[in-house]
Amino acid sequence: MRVTKIFLRYYPPGLGFCCRSVEGVEDIKHIDLLDLDTKTKVDQVIKEISTKEQWLTNQPIKLMLEDAIVKLQTKLREPTKKKFYLYRSVQSHILPLTNVCFDRNGERCLTGSYDRTCRIINTQHGKEENSLQGHSNVVFSVGYNFPTCDRIVTGSFDNTAKIWNARTAACLTTLPGHTAEIVGAEFNPMHLDTIATASMDNTAKVFHAETGQELMSLDYHGAEVISARFNRDGNLLLTGSFDHTAGLWDTRANISVASFRGHTAELSNCVWNFPGDLIATSSLDSTARIWDLRNANECLFEITDHRDEVLDIAFDCTGKLLATGGTDCTARVWSIKGELSLLALMAGHSDEVSKVCFSPPGKVLMTASADQTARLWLTESGICSQVLSGHESEVFSCAFSYAGDIIITASKDNTCRLWR
Repeated sequence: MRVTKIFLRYYPPGLGFCCRSVEGVEDIKHIDLLDLDTKTKVDQVIKEISTKEQWLTNQPIKLMLEDAIVKLQTKLREPTKKKFYLYRSVQSHILPLTNVCFDRNGERCLTGSYDRTCRIINTQHGKEENSLQGHSNVVFSVGYNFPTCDRIVTGSFDNTAKIWNARTAACLTTLPGHTAEIVGAEFNPMHLDTIATASMDNTAKVFHAETGQELMSLDYHGAEVISARFNRDGNLLLTGSFDHTAGLWDTRANISVASFRGHTAELSNCVWNFPGDLIATSSLDSTARIWDLRNANECLFEITDHRDEVLDIAFDCTGKLLATGGTDCTARVWSIKGELSLLALMAGHSDEVSKVCFSPPGKVLMTASADQTARLWLTESGICSQVLSGHESEVFSCAFSYAGDIIITASKDNTCRLWR
């Protein structure tokens, strides 16, 4: 096996090796470096990698490895981006926005809206490039097929999801089958020809993206399903429901693997960490829970510090930090490496915090609130570094670009704002 190229992944730190076999077949092998920091000794990292991966032992590859690791550490040394300026306020929708996301390069973003459309916004000049029209009700969920980002999926209150060509805005496939609103839709990260949807009809489904064929219908939950998320390798699907539980499904065998029980009220979200060994759930019972898939899916930690409903939850890129936000107007960042410990309390919003997300390096937490602002907080201290103000109604969604140099905030005032 011969290594022809090494690719860098900055967030979280990792390497991809383009390998060619003696038969001439190319493959890419990935190695995660989740514990890498600016003080890590490069030769020690190379030694650990070479011990596990015997095919990385010859001297030319070690020199390439050293250069790649140094570049990753250089990226980690970049100063934290604490201040952003308003680049453009975009009013392409005629009704409130729902959810937003960036493409892989941060050159475009998607906005969903109550006006039944999804818009593609070019972040370089802040103008609308295309409008995806065809849904007959609210477009609630929007997403790209990472990393290629040549397809878009939208989930709608018209009970359907649609697949679109990201360049031409042509509708390629409509996914029918649900009998109530779709509130979540995403591509499988490894098998881009499949899509998962979550619906208020108490089910999640898996579809073939090209043909629209229904491959799985997950009928386990006893109430509305508000989230359906694939793990990193696309073989497991996590669902969260208003029936107070989360479910885990094997998409290859089409069977239920586990059920996560313990919450006493509706779930508001459920997410994977990057390695895929932990799951976090947030609930209207004022708690969040972290579940360990390595140890019989047990509840590893229970977070009970919020005084009211926990509305959102998010891991940082390495899965070592967890953020929670809720109707008590606060957000919190927790260290979950080893024992659970509160790293920072973010207090300052005057209304509920409905969205939390980390910057790609994890040094900043962004919160979206019904007080018409989004805020940036330093994760280690809880200090508010900036208030992103100017919206005239609730800020419902927000996101960082992959490079962390652009922010989008979306509001019920019918606008989104791009910050650089």
